[in-house]
Amino acid sequence: MTPIKPAFPEDSLTTIAIVGTGLMGTSLALAIKNSNLEVDVVGTDYDSSARSGAQKSGGFTKVESRLSNAVIGADVVVFATPVMAMREMMESAANDFQEGCVVTDIGSSKRAVLEWAAEVLPKHVNFVGGHPMAGREKSGPQNADPTMFKGKPYCIIPSAAAEKSAVSSITTLAESIGAKPFFIGADEHDSFVAAASHLPFMMSVALMNCTSSSANWEDIGPLASTGFGDLSRLASGDPTMHRDICMTNAEPIAAWIDSYIRELYDLRNMLTKEGGPDADAMQSMFSEALDSRARWQAGIFSTIDRIHGPSPEIPSFAESMGEMFIGRRGIDAQKRILQGLKDDPGNKK
Repeated sequence: MTPIKPAFPEDSLTTIAIVGTGLMGTSLALAIKNSNLEVDVVGTDYDSSARSGAQKSGGFTKVESRLSNAVIGADVVVFATPVMAMREMMESAANDFQEGCVVTDIGSSKRAVLEWAAEVLPKHVNFVGGHPMAGREKSGPQNADPTMFKGKPYCIIPSAAAEKSAVSSITTLAESIGAKPFFIGADEHDSFVAAASHLPFMMSVALMNCTSSSANWEDIGPLASTGFGDLSRLASGDPTMHRDICMTNAEPIAAWIDSYIRELYDLRNMLTKEGGPDADAMQSMFSEALDSRARWQAGIFSTIDRIHGPSPEIPSFAESMGEMFIGRRGIDAQKRILQGLKDDPGNKK
């Protein structure tokens, strides 16, 4: 594999190509524009209305109608399409990636995408899977939000062949938009995200379909208020995006649905217990849920909080690709600041 260029002339800009200019792709472009990265961001989308909306957003240097025009010459290529479209997009762009290009994605399923990347992408590029744990139920570039990623975990799942400098580049990209890099394996990612993201969507869909299909929905609907709105919100999400998530992460989602059904049956059995509802059991279950949610909201987990910065084994972006993003002057300034902190005897960190 061709090594990633360690530096670029300070008067040249990195080019990041974003394939897919919907909600997520355009939000990413806007977040990059508001960051400290000195880059050109080129977008492309097969949908003309998505391209038009992306151009109006102001997040892109330019928006191309052809995939090849966006990818050729790009240093970083981000696939921000629905997951099921990624393999085809990778195949279409296979001959257009420049040597040493870093290719990534922001899809919600990782094992399938990593497999496609290994099969389809040329050997002279580095693939690093990515998934920012952010989004909203409204779709399209017109709903893009440059602050969407701030403070959110950004899952980073490198391919087996990815160079450390490529991983570092995506780590710094995540940090530049205010996200928190979270290093994780593909199978772990797909299982954990199925619990934290995909299951809530399925619950929302089931709730919406269960209630709205009732013969009494005309009377139920006007009574539905905040609680119903909170729980059903995700059902307003992009059907294509969620269909693709289910197609590429079916087994973990099904396993978590089974677990959720068992919880519901426990509640059901408490309600239908012979002799009347089991008040003590329900009180205990509700108290446990209240405590668990309070701990989650406070950032207290039963496992180690794995949200962190780059691993010490991964070179910092200033060492590997920093010049490409922030320029030599910016790197030198960072080094002076860091050295000053180290030399300051009053610095307690």
